[in-house]
Amino acid sequence: MDEIERRKQAIAMYLSNQKTVEICRKLQKSRPWFYKWLKRYQQDPKGKWYLDHSSTPNKLTKSYTKEQEALVIQIRKKLEKTPYAQIGAISIQWEMQKLNIAPLPIWTIDRINKRNGLNRVKEKPTKKKNEYPDYSKAYTHELDLVGPRYLKQSGKYYFCNIIDTSTHCININILKNKKTEGILNSVIRFWKQFGIPDFLQMDNELSYRGSNRHPHNFGLLIRFALSQGVIPVFIPQAEPWRNGIIEKFNDTFDKKFFRTQTFSNYEQLVEQAGKFEHFHNHNYRYSSNGNRTPLQVYLQDKMNGFLLDKHYEIPNLIPLERGDIIVIRFIRSNRQLNIFGETFLLNPELVYSYVEAKISIEGQALKIYSDNKLVQEFLYPTPVDWM
Repeated sequence: MDEIERRKQAIAMYLSNQKTVEICRKLQKSRPWFYKWLKRYQQDPKGKWYLDHSSTPNKLTKSYTKEQEALVIQIRKKLEKTPYAQIGAISIQWEMQKLNIAPLPIWTIDRINKRNGLNRVKEKPTKKKNEYPDYSKAYTHELDLVGPRYLKQSGKYYFCNIIDTSTHCININILKNKKTEGILNSVIRFWKQFGIPDFLQMDNELSYRGSNRHPHNFGLLIRFALSQGVIPVFIPQAEPWRNGIIEKFNDTFDKKFFRTQTFSNYEQLVEQAGKFEHFHNHNYRYSSNGNRTPLQVYLQDKMNGFLLDKHYEIPNLIPLERGDIIVIRFIRSNRQLNIFGETFLLNPELVYSYVEAKISIEGQALKIYSDNKLVQEFLYPTPVDWM
């Protein structure tokens, strides 16, 4: 299904009264994406609302003379005939400089080359076989535990750090242990402040998933995520770089915060961590954000929707009723897929490739995908609250 078909299908599903969460989950798109195309549809329901708007200016002002255009063409053709010569706009600028002629801007030279069919069209790289299913570019929050670290007076503690991959807004939480309740409260705090994502990505820490003894009985964190329409994503074992954005922040946090000061007690640590969190979100600038701060992106790109209810409290029981859990694994020569300590034998053609194992709560099944294609399926009974 191409992008335009996804847009049309999203609106068709909306008109058939399907929930936004379900639409985004089925199409593997973010909610900001859905609301963008819903707005386009509502503005022009009978028109071609599903097409991209052209970014080309309505009127192009010609900023060069015919003589300058002819000179650029002449230099370009001369460079093409010169062995080992570079032929790009900067090289043309340099040749003009050597002729004591004021060089044209790079974008003007590129425009002349394009106008006269002189640009070389690069071949599009062929799609790699079995690409890694990267969720960091979606509306995703990455979660990680750092520690244990130690204070002389207060004993060990952990940092539970969360980052929004779309804005780089972060949340730093100090925990005295790795119990699920503390991690869940950290996630709740972040979602009340910065909104509910489409995916929550993490490593295979036991506190995140539940129990080794009962791998099909999922813990509080997974139950809470599914109850909010969020898909938990577990990265491959022993591949922490797959959670690269939070790992990069953890490195910055270690160098700029933890190693620059000494903490006398737990209370001081919590206070200073809060100050660093505030400073980061208000002042750090990322090139991927267009050199804007995380909070500027959050506010300017209107990412402040979908907040968790500020009065939300963890109920005594979070029912497990529906949703998917994604587990990404690399399959080695033994063909074994390890899902939380339980193994499944996969087809030989999946050896030395990444697979997405989707645990379907409604379907009570484990569905194996390679390059978004369903290739194998297993029965996966899960204790649910609708039986």
